[in-house]
Amino acid sequence: MTGPELDKRKGKPRIQRRLPVRFGTDAKMCGGIVSDISEGGMRVESPESFPINSVITAFVQFPRHSVRLRVRVIWCSAAGGSASMGLALTQPEPTLKRAFAEWLAEVKLAAAETAAADAPAATAPPPAAPRPEPAAAPPAATPPAAEPKGPITRRLESRQGQSYEALLERQPQGWNLTVVQLPRQLGVGAPDFVSLCSDYASAEKALRDFVRSH
Repeated sequence: MTGPELDKRKGKPRIQRRLPVRFGTDAKMCGGIVSDISEGGMRVESPESFPINSVITAFVQFPRHSVRLRVRVIWCSAAGGSASMGLALTQPEPTLKRAFAEWLAEVKLAAAETAAADAPAATAPPPAAPRPEPAAAPPAATPPAAEPKGPITRRLESRQGQSYEALLERQPQGWNLTVVQLPRQLGVGAPDFVSLCSDYASAEKALRDFVRSH
């Protein structure tokens, strides 16, 4: 995984990770990939492009949700049927700053976990043999709660005041949880969160964790 690099123009950390993006105007929307991004702008790779100084709308799909941005094309280059554009925000965007900070924290955490997994384990002395204790009687098993049969739709609001609609559907492999933000942003078709859980209780927990973190 590639770690953050420093944007020499603005002193902002840039992440060289690929994120889906849709960009354009009401008359023309295009699809592409964000190859690096910071709080102040991004680089987009796409078969299509817009002229320099064009002001367009971009929808960047972060892992948790989509962010709508107003950007200006500051440079553009094309080669071999593919184009690259440099897009700068026309004004500060708190939504991008929050999503970028959360994403940056996830990238750093994943990099730290990878480094810890690759490090050799330290040699520890063998633990002392525990003294035998009388075995306790096993607790009585509690029968699992009955799961609902049909799909369940819920509308809820996060701590930050965002509204979401959640759909829980039974699948052969378990329960599928799909969460979308309301109202839906123009040009964004992908859900904000999708997870396949082993049972209904796990799907409920995943939904609670999503709302708590948003």
